[in-house]
Amino acid sequence: MTIINKTAQQLGFWSAVLAAITELWFSIAFGLYQPILYAPWHGMQAYVDNFKVEPFIAWIIPCFLLTICFLTMMVCLHESTSEEKKIWSLLAVVFAIAYVIIISALYYIQAVVVSYNLVHRSTDGLALWIFAPPYPNSFPGALEGIGYLFMCLSLISASRLFSGDKLSKWISRSFLFSGLTGSLIFTNPLYPLPIIIVLIDVVANAIILFASLGLTSIWFKRSLNER
Repeated sequence: MTIINKTAQQLGFWSAVLAAITELWFSIAFGLYQPILYAPWHGMQAYVDNFKVEPFIAWIIPCFLLTICFLTMMVCLHESTSEEKKIWSLLAVVFAIAYVIIISALYYIQAVVVSYNLVHRSTDGLALWIFAPPYPNSFPGALEGIGYLFMCLSLISASRLFSGDKLSKWISRSFLFSGLTGSLIFTNPLYPLPIIIVLIDVVANAIILFASLGLTSIWFKRSLNER
């Protein structure tokens, strides 16, 4: 990696910090939402009667915010990369853009359209838009699958940018394993796995992704201090 742009360093540091914070926020809120997500299905009317907007929005908001922070971080990494590795950083940015477009649109629809209609007990056309059976074989599951696949491809591409010292190697490995473990979101709707395996993978991915974002913020901060 080669850094010559102070603005990229500063923006990269703060975007990585905010990405780590929003990822941790999501992990906690989504973890608390699991009993609701995997509750027995008793029909749409029962789902509407029991719907609570607060725990739902609590994990939707950080997912939306993470898209902005993640793309900003990837752009800063691209700006900080040596010419010989620009192809990997450019791929990381392109995949990140695809992830942002799909996932931000999905969660904005959930926050503005789906939750509003559920609160007002209007269910027309919502059956395949809610996080309930047949999820993940629904619009949210399909869009999450392809959206997070692009995020994983972005992380895997970015893993090629780091080499040399111990910190860089740890970032490279954490990006790679974040991308590999996160790809289950894409494959699970096609080839369903036991829920225990899915949950273990999700927990592992959350921990590794949080660590990779934290390490990246340290890398940017160290680069700033070395100027």
